[in-house]
Amino acid sequence: MIESEFARQAAGLADHVITTQMAAMQKAAALAAEAIAADGVLQAFGTGHSRIVTLELAGRAGGLAPVSMLAVKDLVMFGGADPARILDPTYEREPGLAERIYTLAQPNPADLFVIVSNSGLNSSIVEMASLARDRGHRIVAITSLAHTRSSAARETGGPRLADLADVVIDNCAPEGDAAIEVAPGLKTGAVSSFTGVLIAQILTELTCLRLLEDGHRPPVFISANLATGDAHNKTLQERYRQRVRPIEP
Repeated sequence: MIESEFARQAAGLADHVITTQMAAMQKAAALAAEAIAADGVLQAFGTGHSRIVTLELAGRAGGLAPVSMLAVKDLVMFGGADPARILDPTYEREPGLAERIYTLAQPNPADLFVIVSNSGLNSSIVEMASLARDRGHRIVAITSLAHTRSSAARETGGPRLADLADVVIDNCAPEGDAAIEVAPGLKTGAVSSFTGVLIAQILTELTCLRLLEDGHRPPVFISANLATGDAHNKTLQERYRQRVRPIEP
């Protein structure tokens, strides 16, 4: 029987994230609770597979309602851009992309930005972090410090996401993300989505606990597949309708 090295390492990797990143996640949760209590929302932005982590934060059962998922596809869905333009996998490196996405979102000053990028170096990620910081938003970064500090990382000549954030949560992924060498020079087992989802769920829980501690009832969605789900969620959707875009099914 073929053994899975990823399966063998998964539990230890999760424990490592929890052990080493809990302090950062607590700080991030404090910022998130502060933003929500001030009637702000969490603006979650990522490109490529980092969108998995932002989707885990937004619009789901057990998740906070005031989370708006920002993405390159917003330029098509809300900005009238040609869909063919965003299909280029290097499009996320195009200068000025982040500003167009930011402008479409129309963030409020109280909003917290949660920016997710394993490498932390693509231009749209760095530009979004720079825009958010220049406009007075606090920033939580979820990124791989091993990759962003690696001498093997693609050189951009500018700052990385981790350099611009108020709080950095390390997803503990190795440089290049793939963690399992199945043959010489051949790696599989990408880590960043696995640990990123774990971080997203811990951050959500800690934010709810912070809000409760400060006397606020957390605005949390419940499953639409429960009998009370649609009515409960509709109330929250109406509350944040002007601030949070719906996610396509």
